[in-house]
Amino acid sequence: MIKQKIAGSLLALSLAAGLFNSTYTVSASEPAESVYAIVPETSKASSRSIRLSWKSSDDAAVKYYYVMRRGTKDSKGTGTWKTLARIKSDGKAGGPANSYTDKLKSSSPQQYEYKICTLSKNAAVDTRNQEYQDETDQYAVLGSNIKVCIDPGHYGNRNNNYDQKGKNGEHPYSEAQFVLKIGKALQEELKQEYGIDSYMTRTTSRISLTYNGKTYANEKLDMGSISVRGYMAKTKECDFFISLHTNATGRKKNPWNQPKKLNKVYIFVNSTAHKSSRGMKIANSIGTELTAFNQESGIQSAGFEARSRKKAANFTNLKNDSYSENGTVIYRKGSSGSDYYGVLRGASAKGVEGIIVEHAYHATGIVREQANVSSDLCENWAECDAYGIARGFGFATSNRS
Repeated sequence: MIKQKIAGSLLALSLAAGLFNSTYTVSASEPAESVYAIVPETSKASSRSIRLSWKSSDDAAVKYYYVMRRGTKDSKGTGTWKTLARIKSDGKAGGPANSYTDKLKSSSPQQYEYKICTLSKNAAVDTRNQEYQDETDQYAVLGSNIKVCIDPGHYGNRNNNYDQKGKNGEHPYSEAQFVLKIGKALQEELKQEYGIDSYMTRTTSRISLTYNGKTYANEKLDMGSISVRGYMAKTKECDFFISLHTNATGRKKNPWNQPKKLNKVYIFVNSTAHKSSRGMKIANSIGTELTAFNQESGIQSAGFEARSRKKAANFTNLKNDSYSENGTVIYRKGSSGSDYYGVLRGASAKGVEGIIVEHAYHATGIVREQANVSSDLCENWAECDAYGIARGFGFATSNRS
């Protein structure tokens, strides 16, 4: 770029605009040392803070970095940009990343849009100015003080039809493998579309979790200490727990070749979520979104019945295997009166709202077929899950469907 000087009065006015929490509308004459392609990373630092970091590759051309923030509506940036902080560059490209922690006034769920603007090394170009907004806005990102624990169910190749013959063996499928794909897509969707952080209990076919100094892996975890999956939500400072699954049937005849009418969406809530308006809102929103998608894509014909706080449906094997039941939110208790499922029991024991999402039945060929065709099914299911979570935390205000 060709360097240009700004008239002294205009430069003074531009620099005077450096007061924090002010709006920038000063326009400089087509300057040249603009650095606006900075993409910050956001993360939940605590329930009352959001951390931003960005690379130092532009330090040699930058005098100051300005941390900018504005509000959101339906997870889209809106309103006036405010300057939160001015960070002095060390003037050397490379080295440790730059960072800033945005301290919030409360621990209530909060979401903001952030971007990094700059003042050039020669103080001639301030990218907070109005003329640069279209450029800098392209690199803005969402951030929040919310973090979700994503638990892709099972491990290895569990719950597969690899040894089945005939119709039961059509469209090879492993629940453990497919829900891992959903989990990875959900992690990306939550971050990119809603600024929500996440922790995954596993990112490969193997699972290994350390709790209270002891490590549990694979069968040792799932067959003896499965509640550890739920404990991790608290250990990793998560605000919500979601375990991802596809459903099976207890029907003995053709267990892997059931008709489409078996398909329905079940959302199992733990005792903490069942008593929570937010937990039930997330469960109902995910169930509604998944059902709408499954109907539109031809996976199921059944509907979904929303449930209110403390009034989720009871589970029965007959209901699970029925061809005529709609999907719904279910609260299932064990013989001891606590949560039946270990992962949900673990989250509840730590005071974390949690759900299990049964997206549809892998016992139906139509689900396995779509799972094998492309990545569309896992990505669309992840979008439904993410939207329901975002809606529960107030980052989305209405159903998409």
